Amino acid sequence: MLAKELMVKDVIAVHDTDTIKTLIQTLITHKIDGVPVLNRENKLAGFISDGDILRAVSPQPQTIYDFFTMISAVEVEMTRDVIRSVLEREVRDLMKKRGLQTILPDQDLDAVLKILSHHHFKKIPVVDNDYHVVGIISRGDVIYYIGKLALAGIK
Repeated sequence: MLAKELMVKDVIAVHDTDTIKTLIQTLITHKIDGVPVLNRENKLAGFISDGDILRAVSPQPQTIYDFFTMISAVEVEMTRDVIRSVLEREVRDLMKKRGLQTILPDQDLDAVLKILSHHHFKKIPVVDNDYHVVGIISRGDVIYYIGKLALAGIK
C-alpha cells in the first residue's frame, strides 16, 4: 500500500497568517483536530493542532521568591484576556515548524507507520517534490486500512 492510496486528498489547511480564531473555526467546522499550515506560496510551512492551542492558553508556572524560600506557583484561573490575546495571534506563532515530518505519495505503508509510531503524530502531511500538500494520512486512516484487511480475512 502506497501513501497516495491511503491518503485523504481533500486536505483542510490554513495559512500561516490566519488568526488562531480562524483556525479554531476551521477545526470546529470540519470536526478535526489539526491541519497543515501553508505559506503564501501554498507550500507546507508547518502543522498546528488543538494541543498547540491548549498549550498557548494554559496557565504558565510562575516562580515566586521570598527571603526564605522559593515557591513555585501556578495561576489556576484563566482570564478572558489571555484567551482573547491568543485568538488574535497568527497561526505562525503557535505552529510546529521544526521536526516536521512529511511523506511522499509513492512511499509505502511502512514509512507511514514508522513516522506515526516513532513521533507519536496523529497526522502526516503528504507532499509533492515542491512541498505542496497533496494529501494527509491520519492514524485513523491506517487503522481503517488494517481493519479492512482483518475483516477480509488477511492475517
